Amino acid sequence: MTNLAEHQPDCPFCAIASGALGCHKVYADASVTAFMDKNPINPYHLLVIPNVHVADFYELDDATYVAVMRVVKKMAAIVKSLAAPQKVGLVVAGFDVPHAHIHVIPMHDYHDITSRHYIEGTLVRPDDAELARNAAEIKSALGMS
Repeated sequence: MTNLAEHQPDCPFCAIASGALGCHKVYADASVTAFMDKNPINPYHLLVIPNVHVADFYELDDATYVAVMRVVKKMAAIVKSLAAPQKVGLVVAGFDVPHAHIHVIPMHDYHDITSRHYIEGTLVRPDDAELARNAAEIKSALGMS
């Protein structure tokens, strides 16, 4: 749990970081939370967020930025081992939720990080059980239960 004074009441990512909103969380510490994207581009697509509300990643203080990127690096290695993609891509966009976040995306094709899947309507639509299974595999790879 983090200091609720550092959260915005209408921010879903603040609610996830504080534990007020459920998700398929795969990692959390005092500074950073990682969880399954509920609208993934591919299976094992994760979001990594700072636990404090900052709208844009470049506005993070240096310590929080480093903490976020350390978790991103760890998650990318796990996603690579579980999903066996050609690459693991990182996307920082922030159009949908104005809370700094990094997408960790297994890329089987270059267009996995472009708009093509959105335009063509070919996004993966996992059910809750699949998200839970993928989260469990990531936690297992982290040595967590």
